[in-house]
Amino acid sequence: MIETNPFAQGEIRSGNSLTASSNNEEMASAQAPVQEIQAEKNTSEPMEEAQLPAEYFLEQHYNFRRNVLSGMVEYKKSDEPDEKYARLTSEALNTIYIMGMREMPDVTELKSDIKTYVESSIPPVYDPIRQWFDTLPQWDGKDRITDFLNRIPGMSDEQLVFMKTWMRSVTAHWLGIDEEHGNETVPLLIGNQGCGKSTFCLRFLPTSLRQYYLDHFNLTNKFDKEMALSGSLLICLDEMDQYKAGQMAELKQALSKVKVNGRRIYGKTIDERKRYASFIATTNNRHPLKDMTGSRRYLTIEIPDGKLIDNQQEIDYGQVYAQLLHEVRDEKMRYWFTNEETLRIQELNIPYQESVDLEAMIDSFYRKPEPGERGNSLTSLEIRKTLQAEYPHIAISNLSSEKIGMALREMKVKKTRSKKGVAYSLVRRAA
Repeated sequence: MIETNPFAQGEIRSGNSLTASSNNEEMASAQAPVQEIQAEKNTSEPMEEAQLPAEYFLEQHYNFRRNVLSGMVEYKKSDEPDEKYARLTSEALNTIYIMGMREMPDVTELKSDIKTYVESSIPPVYDPIRQWFDTLPQWDGKDRITDFLNRIPGMSDEQLVFMKTWMRSVTAHWLGIDEEHGNETVPLLIGNQGCGKSTFCLRFLPTSLRQYYLDHFNLTNKFDKEMALSGSLLICLDEMDQYKAGQMAELKQALSKVKVNGRRIYGKTIDERKRYASFIATTNNRHPLKDMTGSRRYLTIEIPDGKLIDNQQEIDYGQVYAQLLHEVRDEKMRYWFTNEETLRIQELNIPYQESVDLEAMIDSFYRKPEPGERGNSLTSLEIRKTLQAEYPHIAISNLSSEKIGMALREMKVKKTRSKKGVAYSLVRRAA
């Protein structure tokens, strides 16, 4: 049986009957006893809500949903698979208007009714990140995260632990497990041009979620910045060393945000939205960090010269993210950094500072003697050997005796004279 559109031309109904009747039976029927009519009212089922012509047309031919990340309505034809959902652009909406007017030419205000429908709360909410995690397989128990991260050459065991913590943090923030903090930590891949840094960053996301990957971040425009924070899952700060000091200050503020307040695309009101975005960064510069105190936010990983990131092997995204979900949701594993880890991250980042903070470096290993305490007499050469052993990446020119002496004078360390020459009274800090 072919279903017809009750709102199509020639079948538009009003509240009256299509034909008037004048025979006596209908007149008698109209004069039925009041009690019979009342009985019918009492036994009848509740009336269904009347369906508007525009609503009927849209639900017969299309499916709509509202994407929580983009804030936009998406659509597809009702007989198409979910993979066909696309953003409802003005061009697509105008096409739907035309199709509706062709099918129901006598329905007035059809265009405005269709617009009202798609801008209402009727289209269901669609959360792509929830959809992804809800459809994951059971984790098979194999450590897929380590296999994935070990594709980066030159990563130490300590850096691997930090990166796994970061990936758990990304997951926890996507799923809303932590709604009190933003994910402030940024892995920073340092390596030569062409070693595969940017490609690896993109490959953190499965193909179905890569439309929420952003490889540029406009820090100078408030609207663009807030749309990126609420509408992206992963933002890559490509060539991060190119950002100016003012932009780095804006970035620091963005990293701490939990929510954003602003107007969506085509929106007319200011609303509060969740921040989904986490960050990752790349650079060719071996000394990209400009702020010693802010360096705690960066997990620097230097790719050795001549080495390439393995971007050729397939990634079992289902198992990688199933493991992350298991660790965060089921095992309740920690997805934040302890104070001790934060200090260690800062320490590991010292070689990557744009200008070496010798005072901070010396202070991390030595202190001035307490009153009445006897210090050790150390020459600048002995101090340099300690710093070189702990920070082998630092250029020797930044550890000259003159620069170390200047830093010690700024720290007001007592100068002494010994058989070794000019020395400084210091106490080695406990490990």
